[in-house]
Amino acid sequence: MKNIVHRLGILLLTGLFAVLISCKSHEVVCEAEPLALLALDDNFDMTSEYIVVIGDIQEYTANPDLMPYYEATVQWIYSQYMQGMDIKCVLQVGDLTTGNQENCYQSFYNVTSMLAEEIPYVACIGNHDYAWDENGKIKDRDATFFSHYAAFPLMETAIVDRFEEGRIENVVVENYIDGYPYYILALEFGPREEVVNWANHYVRNHKSRKFILMTHEYLTQSGERISDKSDAEAQFLNTTYSTPEMLWEQLVKYNDNIAWVLCGHNGFYSHRMSMNAYGRDVLQVLFNLQYQRNGGDGMIQLWEFPQEQDTATVRIYNTINRQWLTEENEVVELKFRYKY
Repeated sequence: MKNIVHRLGILLLTGLFAVLISCKSHEVVCEAEPLALLALDDNFDMTSEYIVVIGDIQEYTANPDLMPYYEATVQWIYSQYMQGMDIKCVLQVGDLTTGNQENCYQSFYNVTSMLAEEIPYVACIGNHDYAWDENGKIKDRDATFFSHYAAFPLMETAIVDRFEEGRIENVVVENYIDGYPYYILALEFGPREEVVNWANHYVRNHKSRKFILMTHEYLTQSGERISDKSDAEAQFLNTTYSTPEMLWEQLVKYNDNIAWVLCGHNGFYSHRMSMNAYGRDVLQVLFNLQYQRNGGDGMIQLWEFPQEQDTATVRIYNTINRQWLTEENEVVELKFRYKY
């Protein structure tokens, strides 16, 4: 661990992230030197396309001693992309902060903004990204800085629909895999009834499009969909909400063009295959960093889409030591060129 921290310290001191910050009245001003390029990683097929998934990063942003692990992750993604790795987007599954602290959002923004200028970076809001009261309840869904700090221009230009003007908690973002559009449907934590209705209307009215659904709470560490006693149920006041099982029944199960589901919130990694109403298995995947060593240890989840194949591979990779996690249950495959 000491060697890793020492290495990260050297990278930071040599100008990995030279940031000048000014933040007044919630106005973000972030100027940074161009990121230094790391060596090209030879663990990857440069003819494949990739989606990078980043789990909950709340421990990174809350602790300056752990933030270098996120900085190193971002630098690795940026370096590989700039040297030819075909990364289509970066998806982050919520909990940018531990409790809606503006300084944590600012730290996230400062590190992420330059990467987000090159690659669409789409985050969904987690339960820790709202302001909580003294009893651990969320009284107001509007009590969050999320849309201010997680809305990057490149991602904003790709938004084709949103539930609320000026907000990004519920959006549809256009992206492409193998030249075909795949739309990212990012929904809020415990989506409201009206949000689920909006999402259903959009997905059903665009049957020729495929969707990646991303929401914060969905699977448990054991791969079960949460049907009751969800954190959304326990934490929200003054609002409707959906449990993960409700989201499956009301949105995913009867929309065959929702190709797979991503979430964070619980445990570390799990996945589940469930057959939808049309007889197709839907892959649902959990990836969360917060309980891991060093707040995440520089790990990412990589979805690889090889050329001229119909099987994508999902694996976990450590961007600092450049090693795969090789346990059998951490590798999963899916079909992504399915026919309707």
